Amino acid sequence: MHATDPLPHRARITPAQLKHLNERVVWPWLKDALLDWAVMIAAMVQAGLWHNPAGYVLAILIIGNRQHGLALLGHDGTHCTLSHNRAVNETLTNLLAWWPLLLTNGGYRALHTDHHRHLSTDRDPEIVHKKSRAPQWDLPAPLARILGYAARDLAGYSIPDFWIIVRFSKPPRKADYLGLAAFHLIANALLFWAGLWWVSALWYGSLVTSFMMFFRLRLWLEHQGSDLAHRLDLKPWEAALLAPHLSWHHWEHHQWPAVPYWKLPALRKLIPGETLVTLPSLIRFYRVCPAAPSGHPRRAISGQSAV
Repeated sequence: MHATDPLPHRARITPAQLKHLNERVVWPWLKDALLDWAVMIAAMVQAGLWHNPAGYVLAILIIGNRQHGLALLGHDGTHCTLSHNRAVNETLTNLLAWWPLLLTNGGYRALHTDHHRHLSTDRDPEIVHKKSRAPQWDLPAPLARILGYAARDLAGYSIPDFWIIVRFSKPPRKADYLGLAAFHLIANALLFWAGLWWVSALWYGSLVTSFMMFFRLRLWLEHQGSDLAHRLDLKPWEAALLAPHLSWHHWEHHQWPAVPYWKLPALRKLIPGETLVTLPSLIRFYRVCPAAPSGHPRRAISGQSAV
């Protein structure tokens, strides 16, 4: 069965099951957001105590990894999966996820809606982005080349990519910039006043280096070489490092985008029989798959073809 035909899969979910899956509960999202922040704060404290280059490099890697986690939680917020109360959904998502990453929930939602609406076509923002950054996303792609680009990210290679994300995630109202600007002005003023300017340096430095590295690696797990999404089965350490907060259930997410991320494993159990793709098999697939230029839309390769 072709991955672009979701209707047979959807028919397996009853209306009662879908109603249960679509229920909103704030706590799972809030718990994960607070844990991400706790890990980043601990990394900053440890870097300050060590006060040596190795400690700061380690902190940048940890902070970038959890910034990536916040972006994935923010992604869920763009689908309004935290709460049926729109104000609660927007406030928590902006304050704890998007504003710290220099984005807004409304702005990213506008961009991300087009991704869902025009998936794997020339109007998909991800396709447009990959085309603009050729040959980074050319296929086939040996693991050494993928990791080579990831290593460059740690030296700031993907700063243009970060700027593209910010530029194309414009909020629908200019007033939305007020909260974003206030967050960074107040946070930096307090840090500089307390003599912790280096915390700001760690934060923004991580954002344009290690965050973009983890962002890149996750993109390889989702749509690359697929017309829908790879249906992944990751080990716990692979998921924590590359696709936190259950984001490796991306196949399910694209077919049922209103289901909160923490319910996606339960959703997956309701669709038995679909082939799962492991990380080693996906790496092998990228090494031997047919040639295609960066951002080539609607490949005839389904997510299940990677096995």
